[in-house]
Amino acid sequence: MTAARTSRFYVTTTIPYVNARPHLGFALELVQADVLARHHRRRGEPVRFLSGTDDNSLKNVLAAEAEGIPVQDLVDRNAAAFAALDAPLALSLDDFIRTSRDPRHRAGVERLWRRCAEAGDLYREHYEGLYCVGCEQFYTPDDLVGGRCAEHGTEPRAVAEENWFFRLSRHTGALRALIEDGRLRIEPAARRNEVLALLARGLRDFSVSRSQTRARGWGIPVPGDPEQVIYVWWDALGNYVTSLGYGGPDGDGGAAYDRWWAGDGRRVHLVGKGVLRFHAVYWPAMLLSAGLPLPTDILVHDYLTVEGRKISKSSGTTVDPEELAAEHGTDAVRWWLLREVPRVGDADFTRERLVARADADLAGGSATWCTGW
Repeated sequence: MTAARTSRFYVTTTIPYVNARPHLGFALELVQADVLARHHRRRGEPVRFLSGTDDNSLKNVLAAEAEGIPVQDLVDRNAAAFAALDAPLALSLDDFIRTSRDPRHRAGVERLWRRCAEAGDLYREHYEGLYCVGCEQFYTPDDLVGGRCAEHGTEPRAVAEENWFFRLSRHTGALRALIEDGRLRIEPAARRNEVLALLARGLRDFSVSRSQTRARGWGIPVPGDPEQVIYVWWDALGNYVTSLGYGGPDGDGGAAYDRWWAGDGRRVHLVGKGVLRFHAVYWPAMLLSAGLPLPTDILVHDYLTVEGRKISKSSGTTVDPEELAAEHGTDAVRWWLLREVPRVGDADFTRERLVARADADLAGGSATWCTGW
């Protein structure tokens, strides 16, 4: 009898902006991904667990300007704080990529751009729109709530420039089919339905570059057009394959890419609900255009709040996970994030709740938790 083939499991977190130190909301995603990685390793499956930082955001540039320091200095300082979460959160990371420093990244992003250009999905056009720096995204007036970004509660800036655009609209039908038949699994079901509703309304092409002037010269230049910088989301999303050597000396492949992305197995992205569109629509469409395999699973979590307010670096509503673990212990922090945060719905954090849960479950109590993922 031939033994059953062991499935590979590649799990990733999003890569956060490094305009400030990490907060507990990102620690939630790290711990969820770590638990999945450990679970599948215990099942005897080959596992690769990736995280990293999004260094090329305009938010990082603005934060450096506010401090009066070079962008690279701010990015290096804050990215180091994200990488340092490995120990206080007891993470079993296999890889950590930084988009401004890792030599694997730029070549892969450029290769992905060229593949989409060869497919006829990139074109240059003058554009005027409303841009939310917090989201790093253009919006139409219909997308706003009372004239403000629904995610950040801020008024977008009016921007007029000539950018490169990606033919997102071309891939609407293919994306719908992939999601409806389960080849691209989105959990929980409410988030899957949200994406299908977005597709039903029709997709608009989106800007995938900005001028060097507006980018303050920070980011990866557009191949063949050095006056433009690749849009931060295009750049950042590519990390899931650039970290595997895509676009390196072997071009589209390489041993790690072939093993973890092009081969059999699950390719799992853990993401927050605020970035669902980028991961469930933009990223799969980019891969379809480039002729590359898609993720198999997109697992979506809701937000942590503090006294009812979303945790956010830019708003100052933060809880430092490293300090929290130092004060209350790694196990208490990890357990609260796993035990108290529901699959659907936001969870409000207080130190009193963390202590109460640790006392009840870890200090002689009985604790059980499992993932439905």
